[in-house]
Amino acid sequence: MAYEKRVVAFIDILGFKNSIEKSNLDEDEFERILQTLTELKQFFITPKSDYRIQTEREMNIDTQIIQISDSLVISRLVEEQGGIYHMLTDCAFAIHLLIEKGFLCRGAIKVGNMYHKDTILFGEAYIKAYLAESEEHLPIIKFEKDLFEIVKQFPTPANEGFADWEISFIEKNCKQLMTGIYYLDYFTDYDDRVGGGAGTASVHYSMLRDIISKGLQMKSNSSVYEKYRWAADQFNKTAKQYNLQCI
Repeated sequence: MAYEKRVVAFIDILGFKNSIEKSNLDEDEFERILQTLTELKQFFITPKSDYRIQTEREMNIDTQIIQISDSLVISRLVEEQGGIYHMLTDCAFAIHLLIEKGFLCRGAIKVGNMYHKDTILFGEAYIKAYLAESEEHLPIIKFEKDLFEIVKQFPTPANEGFADWEISFIEKNCKQLMTGIYYLDYFTDYDDRVGGGAGTASVHYSMLRDIISKGLQMKSNSSVYEKYRWAADQFNKTAKQYNLQCI
């Protein structure tokens, strides 16, 4: 037993504390929380047969996921071919699943030494991801540029020799927050990451619009309002693309 080099995502649901407080007296809010966490678990945490576990291990695939209340932790081996692409896709699915339930989220992705088996996890990568998420003010899942370097070393098997293409495809749905720091652009990636057919993106982003609009009802001098104001500014850049009005 020893540490492994892993890439880990720590994702937290925003506004969960307020939602819990509301659920004490509101049965509909209780049901919304229960459905949200149940669907997260059903999507991400599925039992695997011993044969599948062994097969994946031989391919350097070892995805470990744990859900604790409103937090989701996903980790994969750094040397998994295509692992970064799959990690970012998983994070995008989490973002959009939560939007469908009326929530935004915040998270961070880090790389480093980590032990993660089932419900036991510890190591520097986890601590770095946890701290980076807790220190972030915006409703984003962020990561550092070094993830693109990992893609170069371990591209998806079908893209061996074409790692630059895979990086370009990944970058298409990411935005640079500051030098060396990127985040998943959930304001435009629905068709590429989730995609439910013609017109579904407009319906989905209408839900996002409702979440942001409600958030902007907070006091304008509060830190919560600033999060939603930023989200509104990003939303407005592509609203017309989905036949939606700006906020």
